[in-house]
Amino acid sequence: MPGSLYIFNPENDLSVANGGENYMAPPHARTIAEDLALLPVWYAKDGDDVIVPTEEYTNWMHSERFLLGCRSGIVIKDRLPDKEWTACIPWGWSPEIIRRFLRLGVPAHLLPDNTLIREQKRLYHRNQTLEILRELKIYGIEDIQEVLPEELYTAEDVCRYIQSAPLTVLKAPWSGSGKGLSWGRGVYDTTLERWSKGILRRQGSIIGEPFYEKIQDFAMEFYSDGISSVSFAGYSLFNTNKKGVYSGNILTGDDDILHCLSNYVDKNSIETVKTALEKILSEKVASYYRGYLGIDMMVYQKNGKYRLNPCVELNLRMNMGVVSRIFYDRYIAPGSKGMYIIDYNPNSALLYADHLTRVTNYPLATHNEKIIKGYLSLSPVTPTSHYRARVEIY
Repeated sequence: MPGSLYIFNPENDLSVANGGENYMAPPHARTIAEDLALLPVWYAKDGDDVIVPTEEYTNWMHSERFLLGCRSGIVIKDRLPDKEWTACIPWGWSPEIIRRFLRLGVPAHLLPDNTLIREQKRLYHRNQTLEILRELKIYGIEDIQEVLPEELYTAEDVCRYIQSAPLTVLKAPWSGSGKGLSWGRGVYDTTLERWSKGILRRQGSIIGEPFYEKIQDFAMEFYSDGISSVSFAGYSLFNTNKKGVYSGNILTGDDDILHCLSNYVDKNSIETVKTALEKILSEKVASYYRGYLGIDMMVYQKNGKYRLNPCVELNLRMNMGVVSRIFYDRYIAPGSKGMYIIDYNPNSALLYADHLTRVTNYPLATHNEKIIKGYLSLSPVTPTSHYRARVEIY
């Protein structure tokens, strides 16, 4: 049977912010898109195809890939076969990726129309966090922070907000997860003034949020049917660096993640939030978007007590949390756990050497197409690679 056509376009958040059909991503974004172009083979299904930049990628046929039963196809971007796919599934939608699909010869009926793309850009805006928190409050979720995020429209608004508390977080309306962030420390200095005025000029507003003493990042992942329903798809327990940039996921089951979170927050409260979000997102998102999406959350500490922030950010696209959730459920043996990590090294030779060392020191062990332990790169690592997606199972 005909399958879906996938492409990895991690620059999509930047493309949405730009809004142009001919948007050209910066070099670092193009590099990760090329280095991890084969990432979708791990969450696609049999019969699906993944677009890759060049023929060289077809040579990446690790024996582990077949031992794990991963048999989705690979197609070259400028040599798409004469095939009828049932859907196109990029990492995320924007005017640029639609134009790119059309240039590749994909039929227009497989792509969203302009109305859907406009609505999706609206839903990409970080003011959706404020709207979702308000709706959760109306729904009856009691553990909503007293001070909600605020949308700031002028430099005076930004200055006032920064001076209102010793620590604040400022976010550009459209930017990638962990990107477009700046921290206020009570003083509207020259650096913050320059950054905020640039964002206001380009995007029209800034989202100001209280600073939280974070204990644990996590997310709820969902799937929208594109018609009327959004359903829960799993939990994601992940790590970020000091700047809030994603670094990796813990590979374990949903029950384990819920147990971990219940050390801080009542399990029933988490389940209630999940149920509320399914209803809220079904009304807000379902008719405009088909595919995976995530709500980033956090456990934080205030006055010596643990609390839940049930919506840090809405990610209306595929995300690394969903990749790790699918990978764990599909390829990891029961009882095994591990880490899913995105690496970057400006020195490609060092990254390649590290890859070879891990292959030797942590050989992959499998049973019945499931990983028991060991190291596996989910993308080709060559002497010119700067990015790597890897799993380490123990």
